[in-house]
Amino acid sequence: MEIVKNRKKLVARDIEIARKLESLSDQQRGFLQPIFDHPRDYTLLSLRQVGRKLVVDPSTLLRWIRGLGFRQYADFRLYLHERGIAMATSIEGLENTPPRTGVSGLIESALDGDLNNLKALREAIDPPRLTSAVKKLWAARRIVILAGDMSASLGLYLEYTLSMIGLDVLHAASPGDMVHRTRSLQKGDVLIAITYGRGHSYTIQALGQGSRKGAHCMGISDNYLSPLVDLCDEFFITPTDRVSFASSYTSGMAFINALLVVLTSVKKESLRPLLDEISEEQRTGGRFYLKDGNGKRS
Repeated sequence: MEIVKNRKKLVARDIEIARKLESLSDQQRGFLQPIFDHPRDYTLLSLRQVGRKLVVDPSTLLRWIRGLGFRQYADFRLYLHERGIAMATSIEGLENTPPRTGVSGLIESALDGDLNNLKALREAIDPPRLTSAVKKLWAARRIVILAGDMSASLGLYLEYTLSMIGLDVLHAASPGDMVHRTRSLQKGDVLIAITYGRGHSYTIQALGQGSRKGAHCMGISDNYLSPLVDLCDEFFITPTDRVSFASSYTSGMAFINALLVVLTSVKKESLRPLLDEISEEQRTGGRFYLKDGNGKRS
């Protein structure tokens, strides 16, 4: 938990860092800019290795890094790690060399990546914070989920499952829908934003509107440089590392499932009649494929 706090404190200065970078001389900025443009190329390098790659004396490089507000090189590397996640593009997943080759090897690498994302989620998740978020959902007058682009699938699943247990929930995926859904929010409502990388602009704008209206804001992303950090009352990380052109939402789905587990456990007894109805409809309802007594399709 302390690591999470330190990361949030460190990367909250992203705008300040950009401003300080602009204040450097053209020569200094020319040497440092490649690091900020391609952070993944430098994250795993030592100070000496970075200096060798940029043809800069390590002591000079460290002095410039400290001028940006970092006490030590380790803090700067942590910032680069988060920046690399925030700025990741589809092609980078394909360019990352997987540990195995061939079709079978690539599949194994993809699944290993998903397992690593789940492991990172499990190590970072904070049960008390998740329980606190669940209580806000149960107390909410209305819940609005902002999730567009590829993360719309997560928003749809969350909306569907929350509606199953009787919560008043809406999912907004398009820019217009997001604007309209958040315009009437007020204190007592909960707004959930799901967006990864640098964040989609229309999701951030709608989140800002909902926050100004007084809604309790929850954010889900894959990095602490996300603009969700400053706009949300509660923020959760779900890693999306992948070897494909598409981000892995395995941990995002797992986080939602963990949320649902806590949701039902908090009000297990009061939910029992509703869950019994759901179970009966799943056994006998017309939405599901059934066979008659003779084994024929009905």
